[in-house]
Amino acid sequence: MTDFKIFGISELFQAPVLTAGHRFLGVAALLGACFVVTHLVTVVVTCVVDGFNWGINAWILDIMGFIAAFYFAIQCGLSSNSKSVDFRKKNSWICAWAVITVGARILDILMLFGVVIWSEIYITPEGPTLWSNVVSEVIFGMAFTVAALLGSLMLLVSPRDVDAT
Repeated sequence: MTDFKIFGISELFQAPVLTAGHRFLGVAALLGACFVVTHLVTVVVTCVVDGFNWGINAWILDIMGFIAAFYFAIQCGLSSNSKSVDFRKKNSWICAWAVITVGARILDILMLFGVVIWSEIYITPEGPTLWSNVVSEVIFGMAFTVAALLGSLMLLVSPRDVDAT
């Protein structure tokens, strides 16, 4: 078997008893890695096409969200390799982050397509900036967040890897 590493985590999906929750979190780690890469591309595209003058609020929110996503992608990968009982506290944090982030992503998507206008935070993008955001935020970002939410909830609410004895 090849030694596939993502964020330094070797071979995802290696929990002693691999459940659906572990699989969802492993997929979340993969989607999180895709999000991290595509988000960096989106920042470059946005800066090249629209410049660096996004406003301080947009820069702060973007950087904070990126760092949190990077961290939680790593945590999802680690959780996919761990017993649910050993990773319970961190799975709780993954779940809390995912709940908050789903709401933020919904608002972000509505702003992205101009349904919600909040000019102090976000200017509705066009052209290449819009489409790079669709790939990173809508496709990879939302899928990453939903997979992390489902996986962490499964391991918190009904862990299937717990010894019945």
